[in-house]
Amino acid sequence: MCDATDTPAMELQPQQQKERVVGAQNKLCVKCKTAKPSVSIRRSLYCRNCFVRSSVTKFRTALSKSRKRMPVTAARARVMVALSGGATSSAMLQLMADYQRMELKGYAAEHTYDSIVAGHVDESALFSGYDDAQICDIAAAVDVECRVARLEAVFELEGDRAALLELVHATIAPGTTRDQFCVQLTRGDESTPAREQLRALFAGLGSATDREDMLDIIKSFLLARLARQAQCELLLLGDSGTRIASKLVSLTSRGRGFSLPLEVGAETPFLGSNDVVAYRPMRDLIMKEVAFFNLWTGQSSVVVPTFTTGAPETASIDRLTEAFVVGLDRDFVSTVSTVCRTVQKLEQCPEALTAAKCILCSMPAELNAQAWRNRLTVNVAPNERPSENVATPSADIQSPLSSFDVTARLCYSCQSLLHFAKPGVTLPVFCLDNYREQATASPPSDAGNDVDIDADLQQRRESLRQRIEEFFI
Repeated sequence: MCDATDTPAMELQPQQQKERVVGAQNKLCVKCKTAKPSVSIRRSLYCRNCFVRSSVTKFRTALSKSRKRMPVTAARARVMVALSGGATSSAMLQLMADYQRMELKGYAAEHTYDSIVAGHVDESALFSGYDDAQICDIAAAVDVECRVARLEAVFELEGDRAALLELVHATIAPGTTRDQFCVQLTRGDESTPAREQLRALFAGLGSATDREDMLDIIKSFLLARLARQAQCELLLLGDSGTRIASKLVSLTSRGRGFSLPLEVGAETPFLGSNDVVAYRPMRDLIMKEVAFFNLWTGQSSVVVPTFTTGAPETASIDRLTEAFVVGLDRDFVSTVSTVCRTVQKLEQCPEALTAAKCILCSMPAELNAQAWRNRLTVNVAPNERPSENVATPSADIQSPLSSFDVTARLCYSCQSLLHFAKPGVTLPVFCLDNYREQATASPPSDAGNDVDIDADLQQRRESLRQRIEEFFI
C-alpha cells in the first residue's frame, strides 16, 4: 500500500513523524500555492486536484511526443490498450479514453485516433481465482471494446498446423564444449486439452524466473496477434516508470541486453515487427502516482496473480530487482526518473537490425550467443568428477532425421530459459512457425564463432594500444 510520503511511516521514529506532519501542514501545494497538500511525490507536495491534473498532463505529453514522430498515414490509426486489470493498465485505459474524447484546441471536435480497443490475455489456465469478467467490466465502464485471448491458445492447432516442437535435449553434459538445444517434430495430441499442455510447459521449466519469462513471451505473442486481428497499428503497454526501471535491471541480468532497446523503449516495433508499434505512455508516472490517481479518480482495478505472488523477494529475478528499485527510489527519489531518462538514450545496435529473430521470443538473436555461453558458463567445478545421472543425447537425438539443433536460432536469454527445462517439454505453436520462417532465409551458422571472437578481441586490443602508446613510459 502506498504511503502519502516518500518514506514509510513505520520506518520513522515518532518524533520524526510528528515533525514531518507539522512541516507538511505548514506548506502549500507547489502548483496552486493555495490548497494544503495531500500527497508528496519526489518530495514535492501536491493537493488532490493538482495531482490529478499533473498525472493527466504527464500522460498526454508522453503520448503527444510519440504521435509527433508518427507517419502522417498512421496519425489516426486504431489503438489497442493492453489491459491486464492491474493498477497501471486500468489507469492507462481511463486516461486514453479521456484523451480520445478530448477536443483538439483550434479544431472542430474530432477523435485523435479512429478507435480504441482493449486487449486482454486470460490467465485463468495458470492461476486460480482469476476472473476475466471483472477486467471486461473495467473496459465497459469507459465504453471500450474488450478483446480477450486465452493463454492456452498457443497450443491450439488450427488450419494446416498439425505438429509442434518438442524439446528432447536441453542440458549440457560435463566435459562437453557446446550447449545444445535439440528439438523434434511431434504430432499434436488432440486428446490432451490445450490447457493441460500449457500447464505441462510451465511445470517443465526450471525456476520461477524462467516461468515468468515464458509467461511474458506468450502474453506478448497473444497481444500482437490480438492487435493484428483488430487491425490496430498501435499497442499501448502499461509500463510505469518504476516498472521500466526494474525491467532494465532484470532484463540485463537475464541476458537480454542485445534486445533491450526494443523491450523498454518509449516507442518500439513490437516483437521486432513493423506492423505493430508499441508505446509506453505511462513511463513518466511511478507506481505511487498511479496508486493515488486510481484512488482519487475512482478507477477500479483487480489483483493480477503471478508465480511469485506472496513469495519472498528472492523468489525470482523480477521480484528481487523490483524490491531493489523501489527501496532505492524511496531513499533517493530521483532513481526511477534518472533510469528512465537513461533508457530513452538506448539505441539498437546495427547488428540487431539485421540479426535473425529468436524462434521463441521473436527478438533479435546474437550470432555468437552460443559461443559466449560456452565461454562464460562453468559446466563442471574444479576437481569435480562428471555426474553419471546427467542426461546426454541418445543415438536418436543425434540422428538428424529424428531431431535437429536449434541452438543457433535461440537468443542468449532463451538459451538460459531452456537450459534447465525438462526433456519432453512441448514449445508453443508459434515456435514452429518462427522456425519455418527462419528456415526460408539463410541458416545461421556458429561455425568459427570462437575464432571470430578471438580475432575481434585481438583487434580491439591493438586499436587500444595504438591510441595509448604515446603515453607509455
